Amino acid sequence: RARPAAPRLLGLGHARRVLDVTPASLKGEWEEQIRRFTPLPLRLVTGNRTARLALYAEPRPPLFTLVNYEQVVTDDLAINEHLRPDIVVLDEAQRIKIWATKTALAVKRLRSRYAFVLTGTPIENQIDELRSIIDYLDPALLGPLFRFNRDYYVLDEHGRPSAYKNLERLRERVA
Repeated sequence: RARPAAPRLLGLGHARRVLDVTPASLKGEWEEQIRRFTPLPLRLVTGNRTARLALYAEPRPPLFTLVNYEQVVTDDLAINEHLRPDIVVLDEAQRIKIWATKTALAVKRLRSRYAFVLTGTPIENQIDELRSIIDYLDPALLGPLFRFNRDYYVLDEHGRPSAYKNLERLRERVA
């Protein structure tokens, strides 16, 4: 749904720049799919940091800019300052499931009016992985981590999670 949404938002005048963040191995696939379904201009960001910064600073970037997660870790501030995407699409968004990683922190610094996350595995081990992904979309939806833990985990005498609770309420909020 994120792929058709970007051209639709463009057509409505709500977007001029889309940043697609994807694993490096999928950048070519994204390029192929965008070219297949739309005639809109795109570019793959490659090269060293100096070359990438020059691409972000171009005064008239194409609609779609494709970067990989590793580039966002070093380039997040330049992307915000120069590219200023209206839409950010995270493919394989489980890459930000652990909230304190460099990747998750850098991605969550990206600013845009609209954001889409695509993942087939929003939870692999713990429900706070889902919270980390949702936090990118809407930090207010599930609230701060301490409140999330209090609301959805049963904590043992040492304050460590021992079970889940209120999962139906969590499902409703995420829906």
